[in-house]
Amino acid sequence: MKRNINIAVVGLGQIGIYLYNELEKKKKLIELKTGKKIKIIGISAKNKNKKRKFSINKKIFYSNPLDIIKKTNVDILFESIGLSDGISKKIVETALKNKIHV
Repeated sequence: MKRNINIAVVGLGQIGIYLYNELEKKKKLIELKTGKKIKIIGISAKNKNKKRKFSINKKIFYSNPLDIIKKTNVDILFESIGLSDGISKKIVETALKNKIHV
């Protein structure tokens, strides 16, 4: 059974930032409870240079959110752009086709 859970967060508005911060804060608690190590391997937002309450790790930032699916080994993708069509729909459909939990 896989020991790591690779996570990507697409959309860094209020919900995406909150989720990212909670995952970072509670990594150890999640590992204790599940025996699985949480690893955030990809994040994406419309504006990379927007001021946020945390610094963006440029190594895991993708300007094109579809690249996260193509170039990484994501297990769970959190889509927090929140649109029902357009890029949001394409991200979700692509993730599901690649057997990624959304």
